Parts: sequence; C-alpha cells; structure tokens
Amino acid sequence: MVELAGRGGSLRLLADAAAAAREGRGGLVMVRADPGLGVTAVLDAHLAAMRDAGLRTHRIPVLPPSGRTALSAGRPPDWSGPAVVVIDDLHRVDDATLLALHGIADELTGRALLIVTGRHRGASPERFARLDRDAVVHDLPPLDDDAAHAVLAASIGGDPPEALLQLAAGAGGNPWLLTRLADEHRTTAVATWATELAGGDAALLRFAAVLDEPTSVDELADVAGAAPVEVLAGVGRLATLGLVVAEAGQVRLRHPLVREDVATNSAGLRAPVARALATRGAAPEAVAGQLARTPVDAWTAAWLDEHADGLALRPTPHVVELLRRAVSRLPQGNSRLHPLRAALAEALLWSGRADDARLTATTSLAARPDPATRQRLRAVLALAAICEMDGAAASAALDPERHDGELPARLAAIDAYARLLAADLEGASWAIAQAAPAAAHDPLVEVYLLNVQAVGRCLTRDLTGALELLDRVDALLDVAVHDRGQWLMSRLMRAVVQDLRHDPAVFDTVAEARPMARLIGRGLLAWLHTIAALASCNDGRWERAMDEISAAVAMDDQYGLGGPLHGLASWILLHRGDIPGARLHDELAGQAPGRGVAMFYEQITVVCSAQVADAVGDQERALALVRSVSDGGVGVHHGHAVAGVCAALVRVAVRGGDRELAATLVEQLKPWNSGGSNAERGTLAYCQGLLDGDADVLLDIAGEFAGTVSPMFAARATEDAAMVLATSGRSARARTTYQAAIDAYRALSATHAVRRAEAEMRSFGLRRGATEPRRRPKHGWDALTAAEYRVVELVAQGLTNREVAERLVVSVRTVDSHVSRALAKLGYSSRVEIALKFEHRE
Repeated sequence: MVELAGRGGSLRLLADAAAAAREGRGGLVMVRADPGLGVTAVLDAHLAAMRDAGLRTHRIPVLPPSGRTALSAGRPPDWSGPAVVVIDDLHRVDDATLLALHGIADELTGRALLIVTGRHRGASPERFARLDRDAVVHDLPPLDDDAAHAVLAASIGGDPPEALLQLAAGAGGNPWLLTRLADEHRTTAVATWATELAGGDAALLRFAAVLDEPTSVDELADVAGAAPVEVLAGVGRLATLGLVVAEAGQVRLRHPLVREDVATNSAGLRAPVARALATRGAAPEAVAGQLARTPVDAWTAAWLDEHADGLALRPTPHVVELLRRAVSRLPQGNSRLHPLRAALAEALLWSGRADDARLTATTSLAARPDPATRQRLRAVLALAAICEMDGAAASAALDPERHDGELPARLAAIDAYARLLAADLEGASWAIAQAAPAAAHDPLVEVYLLNVQAVGRCLTRDLTGALELLDRVDALLDVAVHDRGQWLMSRLMRAVVQDLRHDPAVFDTVAEARPMARLIGRGLLAWLHTIAALASCNDGRWERAMDEISAAVAMDDQYGLGGPLHGLASWILLHRGDIPGARLHDELAGQAPGRGVAMFYEQITVVCSAQVADAVGDQERALALVRSVSDGGVGVHHGHAVAGVCAALVRVAVRGGDRELAATLVEQLKPWNSGGSNAERGTLAYCQGLLDGDADVLLDIAGEFAGTVSPMFAARATEDAAMVLATSGRSARARTTYQAAIDAYRALSATHAVRRAEAEMRSFGLRRGATEPRRRPKHGWDALTAAEYRVVELVAQGLTNREVAERLVVSVRTVDSHVSRALAKLGYSSRVEIALKFEHRE
C-alpha cells in the first residue's frame, strides 16, 4: 500500500503493543492525526499484519450519522484469547460507545487484548481527555520528503516530474493530498474534500482561501459579513480539523495546495471580497489582487480610476494583470483609457518588464493622449533607457516635451539623470536648475534632485554631504512618496559612498538593495554587482567578489560595466598569482565599451591595468596609465578619478621610480580628500608616507587599515614599509616587516604578492628567520599553488576545463596551464587519476 510509505515507526509501535497483549499485558492505543494523514491506512495495515501473525482481529465500524457501534448497547463483546480490536473514526462515535470504552479500558490490565482506536486529533478533544489519559497516545506526523516522494511516485507509476514535485511541496506531507496531485480533476476533488470537512464553516474557509495570507479575524469578519466573535469560533473549529493555522489573530490555511484549490473553486467570492476590502479601507494592492481575477465591470473601472496611479508605483503581478485587462476592455475614446495605459506602462517598468513598458508607452503615445498623460509616457521611455544606462536615449525620449529648451519639472529631474549617464555634468546642472523650483511642493521632484545631488557630492568627494542628502531621500520615501527606481538609486548611491569610506555597512546596503535590483534588473542590477564586487575586493573577500563579477558577466548585457568588472577580475587574478588570467581580463577590460554609470568607474579599469603592467615588468606602460589619470584624461571628474584610486597610483609611480609623478598625484589628492572617514585620512597619510619614504608612518597606517579599512591595503603598506627599511639599511627590522607583509598576503591567498615580497627580500640580501614558513615543495599536493589546487579540486568534481574556467572567471588557456603544472607536480598522467586520488590525497 503506497500510502504507508514513511509509517514504519507507527506500525512497529502497534506491533510491539500487540506482542505485549499476546503475553497478557493488554492495553489501549490512541492513534491521532489530522484528516488525510492516513490513520485508516495504518489501522488496516496493522490488522492485516496481526491476522498474518495468527492473532484474532476485530474491527468495529462506526455507523453514520448516529455514531453507534457494537458497544453502544453497553454490553462488551466476548473477546476471548489474544486479540486485537480496531475502532476507526472514534471522533464520530456516540457517547454510549465512549462510556463503554472507559469501562473496557479499566479492565485491560492483565488481559491478552489490545484495543487500537483512531481519530482526528483536533475533534472535540475534551470528549476524549479521559481515554487519552488511559491510552498510549500516538500522533501520526506528516510524511517526510522521502516518504512523500515515494507516495507520489507510486501514485503515478514512475518518477514524478519537477512540476509535480513543486505541487507536492504545498501538500505538507499529507498522503491523501499527495495521491490526488496527478488527478486531472484535482482542484475540484481537493476543494470538495476540504469544504466537506469544514462542514458549517465551509464559507469561512473559502473566504480565508481567497484573501491574501495571513489574514486577520477582523478582515475575515468584514468580508464574511459576520461578527468577529463568530469568526473566531469558526476559525477555532477549522484549526482543530487541521485546515487552518491561527496565531496571534492571524489566520492562514495549513496547506498551500488546499488554499490554491479552494480559492480556484471560490472565484465567485472575489468581487464581493474586493468591495468589502475597499469599504474597510484595505490596501489597494489587496483589492487589486481580488479584482485581477474577476471581470472588469463598471465598479472596477471606477475604482481603478481612483487608484491606478498609486498601484502603478507598487506593482504586483495581479496589479499588472488588472491594468492590462482594464485597458483591453475599455473602448477607444473612453476618458479613462489614456491614464490607465500610462499606469500600465509604469507598472510594467517597475515590474522589471522594461521592453513591455516601452512598447505600451510608444503605442499609447501614437493615440495622442492629453499632455499630462503624454508626459508620463515620455517619462516611462526615458526611465527605461536610464535602466539600460543609455543617457543619450533617455534625453532623446524627452526631447518632444522641450519647449524653448526647458522641460516640465518632473521630466527635467529625469533629464538630470540622463545627462549624468551621458557624462554631461554641465547639462545635468542645467536640468537640476529647471526642476529645482518645483521641489518645494513636489516631493517626487525633490527625491530625484536629492539623489542627483548626492552623485555630485560623491564626485567632489564630499562623502559626508552625500550621506546627508541620501538620509533626506530616505525620509521622503518613507512618508511622502513611493518610487521603486528612486529607492533603488538611493540604496546604490549609499553603497557607493559606504564603499569609498570603507564602511562594512556597505554589505548590508547591497543585501537590502539586491531583491529590487533583481526585479527591475538591467543596468541597475549590473551596477549593483559592480558595487558589491568592488566592496568585496576592498575587504579582501575575493571569492565573493568573483561571484559578483561572474553574475554580472553572465548577464546578456553588462550595460557598459564590462570594463571595471574585467578590471577587478584581472586585479584579483593578479594577486592570486594567475598572471595569464590577469592579462586576459585586462585585455577584455580594454575592449569593453563603457557607457552610463561605467563612465564613473573608468579609473578603476585604468588602475587595474596599470597594476597588471607593473606586475609583468612593463613599467613604461604602467607609468603611462598612471599619467593618464593624473593628466585628467580618465573619468568624468578629475578629482573623483584621482581620489578614488590615488593610493594604487602613487604606489605604481613610486615603484616605477617616477617620484615626481607620485608627488603630483599626492598634491592632486589633497583638495579632494576631506578626511571625513578613516579611509580618507589613512589614504592621504599612506600616499604621503610612501612619497616621503617614512616607514613609521606606513606601519602606523598598516595597523589602522588592518582594523578599519582593508586587509589588502594593510598588507601593501606593510610591504612598502619593509622596502623603505631595507633601502635605508635597517635589515633586522626590514626582515620582520617583510615577514609580516608576507603573512598578511598569505592570509589573503595573494600568491603573486607573496612571491614579489620574497623576491624583494632576496634582492636586499635578506633571508627568512628560522621560524618562517617552509618553502613550498616541488612535488606532491603541498607543491600546488592556491590557484592550482582550486582548479584540481574542480577537475576532481568532474568539471571540464571550460566549465572550470567559467566557474573561476578565467580563460580556458589559464585552466589548461594550471592542470598541466598540477599533473607534473603530482606525477599523474591524466585528469582521471586526479579524480580517483583526490579524496585520498595527503
């Protein structure tokens, strides 16, 4: 019997009780469960097993509707000899049967008789309190995942498909529901089962099913037209049947599958429920959720006329569907049609369906709507382009609304963003000036302008001022206006500022923004990945950074951010010691066209390229790249470009022997370094210390960076201090300082930096102390570098070289070379040998 999957423990308990009864130690077992969990199947299986074991068995039926049984007359049957008696559906029996059982239970001690009863757990528990005290009570649990899978497979005669497994998750381990999943009439069958079980509370169950979960007792009372006390009692009865869960005044159906099927069979309730919700002042989204599955009638059209604009800013799938159906129903010429089309376009945009939003807006504009609606549609087109980091297209979408060069305030605020994305700072300032007068009475315009101005503060390195503006944005978004795009923009900008300040809160901000970025998608999601990758790099979390880079590179379009993304990948691979991989990503970074917000990250791409050039000994190219930043040829704002990467630039310049260039960079940094954070103060001190060759300053900064800024920057400052000490002849201190740098690099798996620091030590005639780590052996597992070991680990898992390359975001050629070197060090002849011996490595 397939229903008995997962019931082995229950059957063993009953078999043990029967064995005790056979030896004269009889008793009463009460098997309890919610409806559908298979009590009857367990009792039937137990009876069959006992018959096979040679015991006498008796099954006492409960007669509907009276509940009478063979015990109702008060005369117990003559059950002689070892025997098992089963009474199922005990919750239906009459009082006479219960009284008879009380008497029998008192006499079971010393008899060779086992009585097994089964009942619904929550049905009138007070009636069965005495029997529960006298009995061994066994509560039948829902099936676990493995047992549910077995029941499902047996019911369909094969391995269940994924779609059926997803449905099974909503059955909550209920065997009865699981065996109905493949039934073509499942919805009707499940709804009928649940409503018949609910009895007089079936209507309440239906209302609970169609409302959003969890719902409240008060809300149920409003839509059901009943008093709250009556609803509370009904909810209690449904809970005892295992149909609903009620906690702290909140109600939900226990099984999502039951909720779905009962709601489907209660579609006629949705219109009156929607009106009841609207009357009680429920959130428009809740009303729209009901109306989306009802015909669009006059009441719905009138209600939408009032609420469509607000719904468009908080779109759910039901909101989009309701607006779409309303637009398709209204005839041409209806005064409500054009505003509803604009609301639909906005809802599509903020649901992440930018292409559909653009098509809807374009089609609606062709119908020549009124000026206010036309401007909303133009805004949709511009915002869709901004989401794709195409500032020029966004401005072009607004051009038809320009009169004498000026735009209405809301469009001007959007145009400010478009100008920024096109790196037109002067045009952005002009657009801000156009929109600014309206900000005093239009909170949405104020939010737009505050976010744009925060970008400006960030460019001029007024990071404290940027955060103050973003705090004002948050306050307005909390109380005065709702705009998903501006909310996400404020979170992204806050993360940028936090990263520039090396504030660990950046990771919380990124996590908060990620769901909305995924929903809206496109360029804003690529930007979030870039912010998160950069912050992870700065914090020494290289695996996390590579995950972010991989996610962005896997997108169909990187929206101009390929340059900084590949640049960061080259920087990580460089420090891991994968020079070929670093050079490949450096090449890809140089080939990636930049647009939109990527223009503000151009210096990241350049400085990563300079460090790769420095690492491979191409000092001429490294210094030329540094000069391009210093000369103002990189980024949209010279101060922003220099300040963001000055520490790395100065280091390349000093190591390349161009101290004049380093001095120029330090002077360029000073006006843009406000000293408003540990990161800013430390960066300026580090650059000055590096330029002055002051080992004490560098070591002080290394200590501060290790605790508050970046472990990688701390390791670099330590290495730089060691070089200054070695150059000045302070060998003993230089040796210990180099070792501290090497230890810090090792903790970060910065293989290349370790090798470079070791080479520097040797060049100054320094040798490691006796306590230093031993050199890497030439053969065996310990001979593998961190990069080689990671590749071997993935090969052992069965990945091809191309799959390994995709996982690590490196070239296939790089993986090939890692595999070849690993085979040579291990003395193996093939990838198969790696896979076979990896688990037993020493």
